[in-house]
Amino acid sequence: MNKISKDTEKISLLNKINKSLPSKICLLIVYLLPFTLLLWFVTAFSVNVPFWDEWALVDYFNAVVTGNATLGYFWAQHNEHRLFFPRLIFLSLGFISKWNIKLEMYFSLLLAIISFCLIYKIASLSQQEDRKLFHSFNIAICVLIFSLVQHENWLWGFQIAWFLINTCVILSIFFIFVPTKLLPKWRLSLAAVCCTIASFSCAHGLLSWLALIPSVVSIEGSLKQKRMRTLIWILLFVLSATVYFIGYQKPSHNNKLDIFFLLEQWQLTLKYLLTLIGISIGKGVIPSYIIGLIILGNFVFFNGYILTRQDSKTFSKVAPWLSLGWYATLFSMITTVGRAGFGIEQATSSRYSTVTTLLVVSVLQIWRLMLPRRRKGLTKSPFRLSKGTFLAGFLTVVFVMHSLNAIAAGKESWERRIRGAACLELIQVLEKSATEQFNNCLELIYPFTNQLAELAKTLDKLDFREFLTTLSFVTTPQENYGYIDIPATAAQPVIVSKKDSIEFAGWAILPQKQEQPKVVLLSYGTNQLFLANAVVQLDRPDVAKALNSSLYQKSGWSVNVSPSLIPTGETVVKAWVYDSKLKQFIKLNGEPKIKVVE
Repeated sequence: MNKISKDTEKISLLNKINKSLPSKICLLIVYLLPFTLLLWFVTAFSVNVPFWDEWALVDYFNAVVTGNATLGYFWAQHNEHRLFFPRLIFLSLGFISKWNIKLEMYFSLLLAIISFCLIYKIASLSQQEDRKLFHSFNIAICVLIFSLVQHENWLWGFQIAWFLINTCVILSIFFIFVPTKLLPKWRLSLAAVCCTIASFSCAHGLLSWLALIPSVVSIEGSLKQKRMRTLIWILLFVLSATVYFIGYQKPSHNNKLDIFFLLEQWQLTLKYLLTLIGISIGKGVIPSYIIGLIILGNFVFFNGYILTRQDSKTFSKVAPWLSLGWYATLFSMITTVGRAGFGIEQATSSRYSTVTTLLVVSVLQIWRLMLPRRRKGLTKSPFRLSKGTFLAGFLTVVFVMHSLNAIAAGKESWERRIRGAACLELIQVLEKSATEQFNNCLELIYPFTNQLAELAKTLDKLDFREFLTTLSFVTTPQENYGYIDIPATAAQPVIVSKKDSIEFAGWAILPQKQEQPKVVLLSYGTNQLFLANAVVQLDRPDVAKALNSSLYQKSGWSVNVSPSLIPTGETVVKAWVYDSKLKQFIKLNGEPKIKVVE
């Protein structure tokens, strides 16, 4: 009988496993969908070219190779930030991959994966009997963490610091609540290590110490122990802040901080704060500041409700999410103080949503915990489930809609940087004046274009990038690669003064190829260096129609050139496209004559 009973139990267990396996696989697929979309997004629209602040890393690579790197190099400010730990990551990834910027972006993805897994594990500590409610909320949070609303940070390797701090904050919460077999002092020590890394990764990382206070207070122990731990924790924050500001210098460009302005314009300040929070959901029909008001209002209410019940089990369950919400709220407040003077539009920048998203995560997790509590003692109702399912479904639909906008923004970013990368490859064949002129294609990747020539030489020396040095010109191509329309070729030259400017415009293509030219370069006379460049991106439906190809829809280009870059007298101007596969410069039709006079 015992054997029969055991066999029956085994069969019953196998049946349960067989029934639950398909549902678990479906659930895993649902969780993986947001990440899969994000992975495609980064793979499709990332470009292996340094962008803006990343150019500051060139000197660090060179200092390490030449043996001149010191602790001060890594400690030095970048604007108002101490990027000590991110710089270590940048250098490690850089030397591993010969500074493939895409690897930095994938590292950010890895940090986001770790963050979500930690959030899920923390949430599992207070898992309801209602598994559907639990997964409904956590699927919504998965969508938030991997949201394309953060497209600016996903496509900018330099933003590793933001994802690193998020992970450190969540990991510190994890250490406090999950490994309960460890003594409180060891859990707090591990959390303190995480907050230290966060503090010296970016300025807002210092806020992690303050944000963790609810979690520190919630650790089991007597009132005296709780007070002592909180005091030590605050002292660690003060110590970290003191070290952070040793030798600190206020950035000269940060001139928008005016407390009196913020107080006088309190409505603008409040709207900036709410917009900053609301943009984590994305731009939509409902104004971002209204969404921000709803999110912040919920969080403030929960704080008031829960913090007055510190002795209850509710506080210990909700404390991790209070800390997460405090961090995002403090970040929003500090950012408002420092940036509100730039205007409301600046609050809509997608890079801020990487942090403010955590406030939405906090509110959702608290709602998840509070919903069953409010219905305790009542019979199980489908209404409770519908709330969670509706909320998760609503957020998912909203983010799918905003993902379409993010994809458009990602494509635009890709087009700008791919053109900048093409221009960077040619930097050593550009005249110095061409790298300094206004509105040249190098500005697509760095605003201080006059510095790029030297930085490119350093990258070439480090073998991190290849730059074109051998020139091959095709002056009489067999096919039509484009034309200079303005100024029109005429018998008499166009007379221009050195004090004026002259516009050159036309169209350019690479016939019989899918990949079209990114830039057009201009030269004069027989000179084999280029005096100007123009991005190929303007609409030319006439060219597309005439050549019967939609590839040429944006084949137009235009650039204003200062005649001071051209010697006095009469000359001809030529336009060229570069075929990167054949390593050739191919001349466009038309050679307008100009005469430069004093």
